[in-house]
Amino acid sequence: MLRTFAAAAAFGLMASAAAAQVVGLGSTATGGTSQVGRALAAAISEAGPIQMRPQELANTSDYMPLVNAGEIEFGISNIVQLHYAVTGTGMSEGRGTPNLMMAATLMPFRNAYIVRKDSDIQSVADLVGKRVPVFADRELGDYVTRGYFANAGLDLSGVSEVPVPNFPRMWSSFAEGTADVAIVVVGAGNSREFDASFGIRYLSFDDSPEAIERMREFLPQTYLQKLDAESNIPGIAGPTNVNVFDYTLFAGKDVSEDIVYAAVKALWEQEAAVLAQGPVWAGFTKEGMAKNVNVAYHPGAVKFYKEMGVWKE
Repeated sequence: MLRTFAAAAAFGLMASAAAAQVVGLGSTATGGTSQVGRALAAAISEAGPIQMRPQELANTSDYMPLVNAGEIEFGISNIVQLHYAVTGTGMSEGRGTPNLMMAATLMPFRNAYIVRKDSDIQSVADLVGKRVPVFADRELGDYVTRGYFANAGLDLSGVSEVPVPNFPRMWSSFAEGTADVAIVVVGAGNSREFDASFGIRYLSFDDSPEAIERMREFLPQTYLQKLDAESNIPGIAGPTNVNVFDYTLFAGKDVSEDIVYAAVKALWEQEAAVLAQGPVWAGFTKEGMAKNVNVAYHPGAVKFYKEMGVWKE
């Protein structure tokens, strides 16, 4: 009798494992995207009938084509890169991936320029003639930089360019003193380290409708958020407008509705778990997963959001 029960239990475990479908999540091997991907995959795997495994590559542009081709089921990126990828414009001109569809809007990704606290630079306009990191054409950093300058009604023609191949090199240049400014995720670990070493100050963006529209020519779906000293972010001593664009979970259009439905349902149920993963998830809400970001949502996600009453036609 006991032997029969044990055999039945073992069979049940094997059947459960076989029933759990394994899906891939395109992510990067390092940086904030890697952290988001691992936390997301763990949360979805914990709560749902699918097991999500990060497929980590060097850059977002490396795994977007794989999701587009159906070789990986899901991927994550900021909305700026996803917009350009789907439309085949901007940084993805000539290499668009139109088969990508939204599964969920994740958290707001706050970013801004920092300068040294004792710098005479008080605004983006003051960067004219200063040493500014610049990136290769079609790199995300290039679009962020041009968007920041567009907010001030400027281009890069008047700056002293400091070419950098990537964000880590830019941060090194800023720390070394060979660049006067750097792009950071607001409140991130490296910005806090800079503040502890020599003091930093965030530059505030112009929040007029005209300035935001100029910014959106380079950073679609971007918006501003006002922070002040009560935010307890080193480098923000008074009202400061920082830039924000949302992070997204996307899926290939040929991924089954059932799989996408199961993924977003699991994430919905794991709201508390992902918020506990650290400050990078600040601002994530399950109700905000269905936010309109001008990229079409997968039918499986739409079905779930309608059931939850948060889908807006």
